Amino acid sequence: MPTEPGSEAPVDSGSQAANWLVVRAARKRRWGGEIRRQLIFKELAEQTRARQFDTWGQMRRYITGRLYPPFMRPNRLGRHLAASEQPHAYHMPWIVEKTDPVVVAIYDDPVAQTRALGVDLTTEREAEMERRRSLAMSSFRWLVVPTRSFAEMAGLDMDRVIVGGNGTITDHVRPGPWPDVPAIGFVSGAAPGRGIEALIEASRMVRSSWPDLRLYLWLVATSPDGELYVERLRTELRDDPWIAIGPVGYAHLGPALAKATILTIPHPANEYMDVALPVKLLDSMAAGRPLVVTPRRETAAIVERTGTGLITRGDAPADLADSFNQLLSDEALARRLGATAREVAVREFDWGIVGARIAGDVLQREADLHR
Repeated sequence: MPTEPGSEAPVDSGSQAANWLVVRAARKRRWGGEIRRQLIFKELAEQTRARQFDTWGQMRRYITGRLYPPFMRPNRLGRHLAASEQPHAYHMPWIVEKTDPVVVAIYDDPVAQTRALGVDLTTEREAEMERRRSLAMSSFRWLVVPTRSFAEMAGLDMDRVIVGGNGTITDHVRPGPWPDVPAIGFVSGAAPGRGIEALIEASRMVRSSWPDLRLYLWLVATSPDGELYVERLRTELRDDPWIAIGPVGYAHLGPALAKATILTIPHPANEYMDVALPVKLLDSMAAGRPLVVTPRRETAAIVERTGTGLITRGDAPADLADSFNQLLSDEALARRLGATAREVAVREFDWGIVGARIAGDVLQREADLHR
């Protein structure tokens, strides 16, 4: 039986002889990255009948037998390890000693991402981040990444890379009624470097033709810097009641996205943004709304291939405004693109589908290795 977050017992998906351990890092379900960590190896865990853990500490206590009195301790412990996030450096010695680290998900490069977002990083913090990534890369056999271009940018060993992509929960994020008032929505972590200022300026331009336009900025502050950024935006925009700023938890994501006529990802030109594959892209598709994205390589490639939205000509506010105006002026087009987005999300990007593909790739690599 799965346990509630915060409990001390592991999830046991199979018999006491199960030979896989999966760390899900699944205590919280506030936004897309946390959902990914919970679900990316869910199919792998089910196929291998793995024991699943919410935290590294929980798994360590299980391995050392501290969760059980002596007469209840398992005779054989699982050893093949799948990790939904990179372990902290202080966990690595006992992980390497006690398990066979098979596969880890590497879905961000913290140093490159922090720089791309315009957030200051101390030398000590940068060194800590680099050490954590280096240890994970050297200790696990296979590295699951969002895109091939991300792996190349991060300097990963391409022979060990499995391109996993990203996903959404289409049973949770569903289309809502079409809005009565035109609205643009953007859900994101709160930080400079995400194109928020350009989006605000573009929306001001659009209001010259659509004076009742609303802009929803669903911004999640994941750090003190993020909190300061949101407060600064609120102060600067206090005279603009048509702009709504506030966080949205994953539990309420579907109804929130349904308020928008158009969902957008206005990321500016940046090497890191070019190779990233944001969870919010797939959540926006699941919401059944047309997309407007700037010409970042991986995001634009999916929108172009699937026919689910418009790619702006460039990164200027005027480029965003042109695409917004095109969709607001053609409701039939907007609805058609939104319906396609929902169909594609269900068919290609639901976490059940994405996770099954990743599980198949991991198990095939392992079978080939030990053949």
